[in-house]
Amino acid sequence: MKIKPKPLDCYIGSFTRPLQEAYLEANGFSRGMILFSIPSHGVLFKCRADGDLLDLEFGAFFSLLRFIKTSLAKEKITSIRVHSSNCEFVFALKNNSRQVQGRRQRARMLKEYRNLFDIQTSLVSAIKNQTSVAPGDFSSTPKDQTPSIKPRPGKRSKIRFGPIHKGLSL
Repeated sequence: MKIKPKPLDCYIGSFTRPLQEAYLEANGFSRGMILFSIPSHGVLFKCRADGDLLDLEFGAFFSLLRFIKTSLAKEKITSIRVHSSNCEFVFALKNNSRQVQGRRQRARMLKEYRNLFDIQTSLVSAIKNQTSVAPGDFSSTPKDQTPSIKPRPGKRSKIRFGPIHKGLSL
């Protein structure tokens, strides 16, 4: 009898807020955020993005899957359980609704990832969604365990300290 692997528990989330800084608005900063977390690996990702809440949730979902495919490839993950607080997203995936089938690229990407992983989705209350925790509250890798995520060679920039970092305009 073949033992089914335990799924990797992941959380996704998204939100939009009005920008309250005239400078940020004038320079095209996005109002939305996509988030994902993998608590068992100590991963918490947050990024600005544009779109409505459902588009942002799909953006978080596909960002999570791409991260698992590329950065956790050595772990041979085959089963993923994605927890979301957006009921429209969860039901859209479970029922292959028009939000998936009506968007050709979204449907193509979903099919591609379903060929790689057994993906389950579930609805979780916003208070239990692990994407909303502060980075300081997120557990780090235990002392006796080596981290599974390694920096890619050539992707690191030279670290330097200064009063103003390159790219920051004041």
